[in-house]
Amino acid sequence: MRSLSIGLASLLGSTVLACAGVGTPASHAQEAMSGVAENLRFGRTELVMERISPDLKDQFAKQHAAWGGRVTIAETEFGNFKMTGKEDAEDTLRITWYDGNQELRSTLLHQKWHGDKGNWLLVSEERVDGDLGLLGETVVVQSPDEAHAPRAQFPTVRIGAND
Repeated sequence: MRSLSIGLASLLGSTVLACAGVGTPASHAQEAMSGVAENLRFGRTELVMERISPDLKDQFAKQHAAWGGRVTIAETEFGNFKMTGKEDAEDTLRITWYDGNQELRSTLLHQKWHGDKGNWLLVSEERVDGDLGLLGETVVVQSPDEAHAPRAQFPTVRIGAND
């Protein structure tokens, strides 16, 4: 009797362990998304490109060409995940980054993903909020006209100078 209960316990334990690795489509999508966010953060472009749809690879490479050069990624924050179908999902990715002038910027991206038999690939990415320039957009910086620029400080007043 004791050997029967030990056998049942080990069978139940191995079944639970086997099922733990299966996961759901949502969990696989989230794993792919967070992996891309982390790899973008640390500049592991070759690992990121493995998760990009073949139709998007050229555009993605052009949009991210300045990353690691003019654009330095400070932080990535994955959020707002939702499944939009059995094999489709969307998320947002907040990227905090430094531009060529070392000014801190923040951009929110909306990403769409498609899963084919558990292999989740990024199929589209667009900026929805925040600073321009992260995805290769042209940024025009205007300097103020010196003649019309407001004074940066008040004129100096010296007490007793006009006595």
